[in-house]
Amino acid sequence: MSQKVRIDGVKHVGASVFLGVDHCDNPCWTRNPERIMVWLCDGWRSRFNQRREQRPRSTPVKDDATGEITDWTEEPLGGPNILPLMSDSQARTSCLWMAGIPSAILASTNRIENTEWFAGLKRKKTSGGRTPGFKSRRRGLGFVCWRNASKTGNAIFRKTGRKSGVVVITGMNPTRWRRPGEKLHWRIVIHVRVSQPIRPYTSVHVDWTHRSLMFVNTPSPLPRMGSDMVGIDRGCVHTLASSDRTFRDMPKPSKAELKRLKYLQRRMARQDRVNEARGGRTAKLTSKRRRRTLSEFNTLNSRIIRRRNDWIEKTTTSLAKANILIAMEDLDVKAMTRRPKPRPGPANPGQYLHNGAKAKAGLNRSILSNNWSRLMKRLKDKMDANGGNLVIVPAAYTSQTCHECGHVAKENRESQAVFKCVECGYMANADTNAAMNILDRALRKTGGDTASDVEEPQWRSREASTSSTQAGSSFGVRAVKGIPRL
Repeated sequence: MSQKVRIDGVKHVGASVFLGVDHCDNPCWTRNPERIMVWLCDGWRSRFNQRREQRPRSTPVKDDATGEITDWTEEPLGGPNILPLMSDSQARTSCLWMAGIPSAILASTNRIENTEWFAGLKRKKTSGGRTPGFKSRRRGLGFVCWRNASKTGNAIFRKTGRKSGVVVITGMNPTRWRRPGEKLHWRIVIHVRVSQPIRPYTSVHVDWTHRSLMFVNTPSPLPRMGSDMVGIDRGCVHTLASSDRTFRDMPKPSKAELKRLKYLQRRMARQDRVNEARGGRTAKLTSKRRRRTLSEFNTLNSRIIRRRNDWIEKTTTSLAKANILIAMEDLDVKAMTRRPKPRPGPANPGQYLHNGAKAKAGLNRSILSNNWSRLMKRLKDKMDANGGNLVIVPAAYTSQTCHECGHVAKENRESQAVFKCVECGYMANADTNAAMNILDRALRKTGGDTASDVEEPQWRSREASTSSTQAGSSFGVRAVKGIPRL
């Protein structure tokens, strides 16, 4: 897990830094640490974009006569006439203003760009979206520097106090562009505020826009405080319901925050319409009032997201510490949040019947606001780190099965919160009963930690006589692809 610290300030030591030549071919040097940090950010982003423009993208080939798409071809993101990728040394020669950027910064763009590209393609395939693009200066300034303790000593952290330290980034000017009377080597000393010991790290990520620095390191194993086993049911009313009859609810934004977000969204929509009517579609990007509205909206939305992510990290950490086995159901969140298909009216062509899209949209918002996928991912990471086991079981009929007698019927679920077995009369909270069933299925596993390795529930003989399980007994649990009741 990475460690994020705050930047208190920067200091320049050594020779003046060569920034390139101006339009009159006069060399430019500076000793201003703020300008040097911006120069490092620009150099890293430019080198990143040079690598990104080599990535292929599919473009349609249209017929000149009809205008229809006849074929698809691949061309680089930078265009069909893009030059081949240059090495770091060639980039320093062709772009003279990049000649003095440390190699540990330029070399990091290779791995970072490759990782972000394939992660973006995977995200597009699973969650939708667009192909990853270029990094814009308008979206923020930052760079990545590999830790190199053997040669130049780049990105080396040194503690200077109980809660303070420095990260040193070194560089060297080209010999040709040595400033008279000065040496070639220079250093940027980044003063940071730390609250805990810095673990061994491989690189530092500098976010100069928000004045923060992140040490990228391997996660340390969580000390397990107990050896319990628990089943967890994810829901909308209660984010997590455990088999030990406890509930964990994610903090929601307040009514005032939701009201303010809606006001800012409507205000920005009005500004967009006015700006487009006056100056075209791109005019809204140059409006200062719209930028202020967008900045206020992003600030408020980021506060809500940080509060939610903080709860996820603390909750998953406590669960991973206290349990040696955690069972969760296998939910296809993407399918569960898919919008319903329109229903054309057979009697009235061009019109559509009611399909419950408004109610489904509210359910989708509730599911997505609880971050079910992120919860399972972070829990998986932390259970793997401390040697625990996260078992994923089939979700079919977990909310309709009685934990006491095993009877399966739709009528068992009286409401969202009430479960009453029509066979034996057992009553419990519906989410807690589902969590117990999830834990039972995990304990009957045959090996492994995937849904395919878990034994199917042992249906009792009397269940086949009920109308609700006749269909289930004919094709089994694993073939069911319906959405489980929340």
